[in-house]
Amino acid sequence: MKTKWDYSARAATYDKRADYSSEAIDELLDILDCKEEHVIADIGAGTGKLSIPLLKRGYNVICVEPNNNMRNIGIQNTKDFTVNWIEGTGENTNIDDGSVNYAFFGSSFNVLNQEKALKETKRILKNNGSFACMWNHRDLNDPNQKEIENIIKQYIPNYNYGKRREDPTDIIRKSNLFVNIRSIQKYFIVKMKTKDIISAWKSHETLNRQSGNNFEKIISDIHDFLNPKDYFEVPYMTKIWCADLP
Repeated sequence: MKTKWDYSARAATYDKRADYSSEAIDELLDILDCKEEHVIADIGAGTGKLSIPLLKRGYNVICVEPNNNMRNIGIQNTKDFTVNWIEGTGENTNIDDGSVNYAFFGSSFNVLNQEKALKETKRILKNNGSFACMWNHRDLNDPNQKEIENIIKQYIPNYNYGKRREDPTDIIRKSNLFVNIRSIQKYFIVKMKTKDIISAWKSHETLNRQSGNNFEKIISDIHDFLNPKDYFEVPYMTKIWCADLP
């Protein structure tokens, strides 16, 4: 399925991205009072970065992903679980009316029409259902991350992370579809192999879209900066926003 954001060339390295904070996911599930019999739609499921921790916790998950390459990897990653993968988008999930308890967007709410996605979310949710969106943000105050930012801005002076680093509270509130908006933030550190950090950057479509013909040069410069060491401790913040149907 063709979408404005095409992750076909990013799929092979997407799994090298850091997982979401387990503590943050647990807090979200606790806040929403999720039960094992409840059904969760993971919209923009990608390769299963959010679906897998939900499945490991015993939840029923429907994975919605428009990109064939991402979805095929996700299907392989979740082959040991009972899970349903659907080709669809956040604006058109192909999920039946009122059939899921929760709709989660893991690093996907920034790459779609948010107003349409919220309307679609309301359509597929059962009564008393809830919405959540989340992202991992690197701590840009960390010295290593500051240097990576400097490398990027040498090529893209006005580089902008866009909606993935913006607070979605206003767009959720202005939709008039959801109430009781809450947020969760959990800081954590991931020890990552240098080669995996580079692979994770290769999956970064936000960077690719703004880099012109310099994407590979930027990745190469990040590699040259990191290369002397085998491992790095990368600081992250998982940020989650959730809201309920009235």
